Amino acid sequence: MQCKICSKATEKIFEKTLLQRYNTGFYKCPNCSFMQTEEPIWLEEAYQSAITSLDIGLLGRNIYLTKEISLLIESCFPNAKTMVDYAGGYGFLTRLLRDAGFNYYSQDDYCENIFAKDFDVKPAPVQKFDLVTGFEVLEHFSNPLQDLEKVFQYADDAIFSTELIPETNAKIENWWYLTEETGQHIAFYSPKAMAIIAEKFNKFYYCRNKNLHFFSSKKLQTAQANFAFKNINKKKFLFGFKKKRIKYSSDKKPLLSSDYQYIKNLLNSK
Repeated sequence: MQCKICSKATEKIFEKTLLQRYNTGFYKCPNCSFMQTEEPIWLEEAYQSAITSLDIGLLGRNIYLTKEISLLIESCFPNAKTMVDYAGGYGFLTRLLRDAGFNYYSQDDYCENIFAKDFDVKPAPVQKFDLVTGFEVLEHFSNPLQDLEKVFQYADDAIFSTELIPETNAKIENWWYLTEETGQHIAFYSPKAMAIIAEKFNKFYYCRNKNLHFFSSKKLQTAQANFAFKNINKKKFLFGFKKKRIKYSSDKKPLLSSDYQYIKNLLNSK
């Protein structure tokens, strides 16, 4: 198989049984260390439910991401006014970020938008956004470069979350992130693979905590990068016990009240 990132020949490093019945080869690129499954013929079965029952961390992850993304937007993308969450699932993160004061919309071709259905990408007032985010999305792409081309149609700057591949094949074979039971994770990225993606799309690439990945159309300023890559979840950092050269404090007002009135007006106009 050819690598779907750099087009070099890949090597089969092990097999796993996906969905308890598909014996599947996993192929790693010796050039960029990207790993992919063999062609995923099982995806229709895997996505009978868009969000797997194993994703019990969904709510906790979105609460965590709300805090992280709020700070990252204000530090690294301060001019962003409109944002879209690509493959946003039930719209939970979009609702939380709107409650935090960000003009967020949700996009998902396969999952019902429950929590932000009136702030879906299709009726959004703009179709080109200032920032696109995609959390636990990259590992689902069957053709990463083509799929990323679609993502970047929404915005030039992007933040993704995905786990980077372990360094050794032995660790990869026993990696929890493979999630063989669901069959939905089919693409796994290395730092070099991410750098190649950035080069192909003419972006600057930054990584935080090995699981948050920025693709920016502009190079971050030193102060922005230093702020973004600190552990902003540490209590002494969050509560200001540590002096900082740069300080970001949000003056954004929650959009809950205005959204309520907007939806109420929509209902009354029907």
